[in-house]
Amino acid sequence: MWGEDGGGGADVRVVGETIAEVGALAPLPGEEIFDATGLDVLPGMIDVHVHVDDRIGACELADGWSTASEIALRNGITALAGFVTQQPGESLADALTRCRARAAGRSACDFTFHLTPTAWPWSWGEVGELIAQGFSTFKLYTTYREAGLFSDYPRLREVMARLAGLGARLLVHCEDDVVLSAVGVADLDPPDARGHAVARPESAEVAAIARVVALAEATGCRTHVVHVSTFDGAAAIAAARSRCRLSCETAPHYLLLDDSRLAGRLGYRYLCTPPLRPPATRARLEAAAADGAFDLFATDHCAFTRTDKDAHRDDFRRVPKGLAGIGALVPLAFELLVRGHGLPFSQLVRRLAANPARLLGVYPRKGTIAPGADADIVLLHPGGPVRPVVSSFAPCHETYHGRTTALDLRHVFLRGREVARDNQTLPGAGEGGGCLASA
Repeated sequence: MWGEDGGGGADVRVVGETIAEVGALAPLPGEEIFDATGLDVLPGMIDVHVHVDDRIGACELADGWSTASEIALRNGITALAGFVTQQPGESLADALTRCRARAAGRSACDFTFHLTPTAWPWSWGEVGELIAQGFSTFKLYTTYREAGLFSDYPRLREVMARLAGLGARLLVHCEDDVVLSAVGVADLDPPDARGHAVARPESAEVAAIARVVALAEATGCRTHVVHVSTFDGAAAIAAARSRCRLSCETAPHYLLLDDSRLAGRLGYRYLCTPPLRPPATRARLEAAAADGAFDLFATDHCAFTRTDKDAHRDDFRRVPKGLAGIGALVPLAFELLVRGHGLPFSQLVRRLAANPARLLGVYPRKGTIAPGADADIVLLHPGGPVRPVVSSFAPCHETYHGRTTALDLRHVFLRGREVARDNQTLPGAGEGGGCLASA
């Protein structure tokens, strides 16, 4: 059995939805026994950064909660965290109610949300009430002015100071809008998807991270930088950890893919924001990930249908930006870090279970196998039959076409109920998902 600090043999007793005991246990009369001999036992994993059942720009996302949660459970992910973006004329609480209603009864795994208020100033009384209900993570952007999501640094400072006093956490998408605006894009060739990487250079992320790090230090706000795609950005965060409450994530596509994917007639399929980076940056990020630079891994799953992705293939500016990834998170993290770099499973537990649960404020109820925790348990074998990596069941382009894994998910339990077996969801699995903030 693996925890974030190591592994060892133990028995786990589950009573109802909860882990009751861990240790050398004798079976009680009438108990059902799952024999984990020869298997690795991990807590259920969490993807804290998914975009599902939403509209971005003119396009509906390819995945709803049903397909997103099914691919998650098959791959050992027992909870997903999506996003609530406040719409014009809508209160933040109403936006949350809208999104929760769409997930309830559709998600086969547990779920929760990060909140993005777009009205200014924020309704701080409402924010406080939502934090009290368990929604304590908020997300802002230093770009996307045209989409109505942009926050300048003075606004960030005010928000961070207020959230620090409320004990909440701010997630930040870091691309400096001034740097982006200064990039000369008039001569870029619209059919060449590589233009997207030119238009959103590494320097924009690095500049925004520097500003956000300074604000985190000044305000004391717990701050999390999402989808770090640059080595210099990751290094700046690492250097500041001792001075402020700072964490960060990266996504598998920044560790495994580079901007050579953007070349050629199918390059538009790999458009995402921030963009894929040059091979040298990717290699340095991979090495940094193996050295522990990232607190957690998350997918930034944002899958568009093949129809929508293909519709504007001749103009990279109009192609919807986002990649599928939920189903690939656990297998590819295993292949890269455990098989590729020789790290123990405890490192996966820390970055795919324990630290994600801490980010969401639900540790130790989630993210660990311990008495009192939810019985989210994964039994796996690292040397199973080789199978293709599948990122999504929705009708979207596969991000990791040709990638395979030998990670064999034998049993997945969500709050004590087996929901997947042998890499397949079980009948009735779709009835089990609930909102983490409701407990």
